[in-house]
Amino acid sequence: MSNLDNLDPIRREAGDLAERFAAAGYRLYLVGGVVRDALVGSALDTTADLDFTTDAQPDAVKAILEGWADTLWTQGERFGTVGARRGDRRVEITTHRRERYHPGSRKPEVDFSDAIDADLSRRDFTINAMAVELPAGALVDPFGGAADLAARLLRTPLDPAETFRDDPLRMLRAARFLAQLQMAAEPSLVDAMAAMADRLRIVADERIRDELDRLLALPDPGPGFALLFRTGLAERVLGPVGDDAAALARLQGVIDDPVARLAALLLDAGSPDEVRAALAERRATSATARAVAAVVEAARAAVDNPPRTLPELRRWVVNAGPHLDQAVAVAVAAGARGLQGEVEALVRSEPDLGGPPVLGGTEIMAALGLEPGPVVGAATAELRRLRMDTGPLTPAQARRHLLDWLEHHAG
Repeated sequence: MSNLDNLDPIRREAGDLAERFAAAGYRLYLVGGVVRDALVGSALDTTADLDFTTDAQPDAVKAILEGWADTLWTQGERFGTVGARRGDRRVEITTHRRERYHPGSRKPEVDFSDAIDADLSRRDFTINAMAVELPAGALVDPFGGAADLAARLLRTPLDPAETFRDDPLRMLRAARFLAQLQMAAEPSLVDAMAAMADRLRIVADERIRDELDRLLALPDPGPGFALLFRTGLAERVLGPVGDDAAALARLQGVIDDPVARLAALLLDAGSPDEVRAALAERRATSATARAVAAVVEAARAAVDNPPRTLPELRRWVVNAGPHLDQAVAVAVAAGARGLQGEVEALVRSEPDLGGPPVLGGTEIMAALGLEPGPVVGAATAELRRLRMDTGPLTPAQARRHLLDWLEHHAG
C-alpha cells in the first residue's frame, strides 16, 4: 500500500464533487498539507478543512457548487477562492493562480492560470507543491516534492529569491517546516533568506505574529529559530535579543510553552517594559506581551539576585504568581540550576503560599475594631510581610500579631 492510499477516504468523499467539475469540463486537484502529510505517513485529520485547486474560474466554481454545497461564501473570490460547507466538511476551492508582491506593497496581486504546474510552481516549497488529481488519485509532482520529503531537503519550486520575492512570509514558513519536518535547507534557500531578510518589512505584522506562534508551538522549534538567527530574520521578528547563541541555548532548555519560549529568547533583550513594548510593536496580543514581560522580570531576578533565604524565596514565588512554572523554567535554562528543586520543596511544604491571606480585610477590621481606611491596608501589608518572613500562620497567630502591631502602630 502506498502512502497516498491514506487519502482514499478523502478521495471517495470528494468523488462526486470531482465528477461535477469533470462534467463541466474542468479538473479538480486536492492540494495542501494533507498531500504532504499523507506522503510522510502522518495521521490525517479526517475532519480538517480541505483545499482544492482547479482550472475553473470563480464564477464556474460557484455554478458547480450550486446544489452540492449547503453553504457558500465568496469573501476570497477576488483572490480566486470560493469556500463551501457540506455537512460537517468545509472546503476551499481556488482557481490556479500565482501571487506577487510589488516592491513596498503589503497586498499581493493575483493572476489566474489554467495550468496546474504553473499554480504549483508559485507555492512556497517543493514539499507543498504537490497535488492529487481527483477522482483518479494520481500524484502531480512536477518539482520533486516527494523525493525532497524522503531526503528531508527543503527547497523552493523556483529560484528561492523569486519565491521569497513573491511572498516574503515564506521565509518564516521555511523556518517552521525545517523544524516541523526535521529537514535541512538547501544552501541557496538560506542565502536567499539572508539576502532578502529586509523584505519581510512589507508583510503585515499580524501575519508574522501568526507564523511565529506556529513555530513556537512545535515540539522542537530550535532548528527553525537557528535558521532565523543565521539569516538575520530573528531580529526582524523578535527585535534584538542580545547573544544569539545564548538565546538559542535557553530555548533548547526551556519547557514546551510558547510564553516560556519567548521569554527564554528575549531574556537579555532589555527591561521587562522594553520586552513588552517590543512585542506590542510586533502585534503580539496584550496578554502575551504582559505574560512574557512578567516571566522575563521574574527569571531575570532569580538569575541576577538568586533568593538565598527562605523569606527571599517565598517572595520570589509570590511575585512570579501565575507564571511561576514558566519563570522557573526560564531561570533554570539561564543558569539558576538549583531553583527548581527549591521551589518545588517550598510549594510542597507551604501549599497556601500563593493563596489568599489568612485574614481578609473584613476579618482584620473585626479583629482590630477598625473602620475601612488606610490602617486596614497597612495591617494587610504587615500580615503579608509576616507571612513571607516566618511562614504559614493560623488565624489566631495573625490576630495576636496584628493586635501587638496596632498598639505599636498607634503609639
